[in-house]
Formats: sequence, structure tokens, C-alpha cells
Amino acid sequence: MLVQKLDNVVQKQNARIYNLETTVTIQKTQIQDLMTDKKLNIEYRRKLERRLKSIENNIVWKYSDPEENSVKSSYISQHENVDKQENTDYKNGIIDASVKEMVNPKSNVISRKERLLFPTDNIASDGLVAFYSFKPHHEINPSAHLTLIYDVSVTNVGSGYNHVTGIFTAQTSGVYVFIWVTRVASGEHTTQLMINNAVYGVTFLRAKDGDDGSVSGNVVAKITKGDSVFVRVHSTYPGDGYIYSSEAGRPSFSGWLLH
Repeated sequence: MLVQKLDNVVQKQNARIYNLETTVTIQKTQIQDLMTDKKLNIEYRRKLERRLKSIENNIVWKYSDPEENSVKSSYISQHENVDKQENTDYKNGIIDASVKEMVNPKSNVISRKERLLFPTDNIASDGLVAFYSFKPHHEINPSAHLTLIYDVSVTNVGSGYNHVTGIFTAQTSGVYVFIWVTRVASGEHTTQLMINNAVYGVTFLRAKDGDDGSVSGNVVAKITKGDSVFVRVHSTYPGDGYIYSSEAGRPSFSGWLLH
């Protein structure tokens, strides 16, 4: 009888231990999910803050007095002042001169008047469509399925590219060429070029142990007026590390109407 009672006690204790271990496992999973959600929420908040800042700057630039107001550029960092060093982003003399004229090396600001002079080539002529934009900052540990936003729009002939959303919307049907460049430092990332909901191109880059590298992808596609084209992080694989940006090399997104 005593042995039977002891056996029953042991079985109950084993069952209790199993339940406790199961609970701990579930709680660990829940904690990990909460940490992941927190990370995604922080990244999403930062993305919204950058977009809001861009919208605010555009509003101020549009409605402020060019003689009295200027807006700090969120695109040009202090260590990348184009007036104090050789411009490594623009080798074309016209673009280089335009950028240098726009930037005040003392206050690092861009006035409304100067900004309005910047996109003078953004009016489509004879059916021309072309855009080029780059990321001036790092994309820190981006999540899967994240649309990459190339904030600084250098060329936007036809006004099809939206630097707030990162999406090019075709205003004209035809055959287009798209190129995107990704730079990674001590990490790895897969990026996809999307046309609407379809993957048209993909690149992968691994740069580990302090390495630094860039990879470019290109797509030639026939698209219809109203189609959306953008670059995103792989839909299921977020990769790891930064998508890196500095004066030595910047992620970029460009495209033009071929025919």
C-alpha cells in the first residue's frame, strides 16, 4: 500500500513538473513574440517619424517665405557637407554644382527658393520618364516585407516617384528599366523589386566579419499606366544587420522609360 501511494505521489509530481515546463516554454515563446513585436513597432515608428519629417519639410518649403525661412535638411549629415570635400555622390558637373549651390555649409540648411530650383528637370517633356533617388541614412535591422524608402529624390522627370512612400507609379505605359543598389556592412540581406504584388527581381548580399559590399539588381519590364514599382526586403527573410549608407556608397533606386 505504501509503495502504491508513493508511486501515485511521484506520478502527480511528474505531471506537475511537465505542466510547469510546458508553461515556461509557452511563456518564453510569448516573451519572444512580444520582443519581436516591440522591435517591429519601434522600426515602424521610426519610419513614420522620417516620413512625417519629410512631409513637414515639404509643407514648410512650399508655404514659407524664402527670404525669412529655411529648413534643416534631414537628408545631409554634418560629416557629409558637400562644400567641405569632394562630392562622391555626384560626378556630373551640373548636378554637383546644383547641390553645392543649394547647401549652406555654415547652417547646413536648404531654403525654399533653392529647393524649388532643384527639381527643374522634373517636368516631363516629349514623354520622357526617369527617376533617381538614394537613401541618405542606414536602414537599421529592417523587418521582412519592409518597403525601402529612398528619401532623396535627385531626378524625377515625370513626377512618378514618391520619396515619402518609396513607390514609383507609372504615368505612361511602356517598357521600363529599373536598377536598385543595396549596400551591407557586417550582415546579409535579400531585396526584391516588386511590380504591384509580383516579384520581378531579387538580389542577395552577404558581408560578414566586418566586410562591406554592394550589390545591384536590374529589371527590364513592360508595365501599364498605374502600376506600382518599389523595392522591399524579402517577404519572409529579414536578413540581419544594417542596410548601410555613407558618402562612400549609398543604396539607390532608379528607373526610366525605355520605349
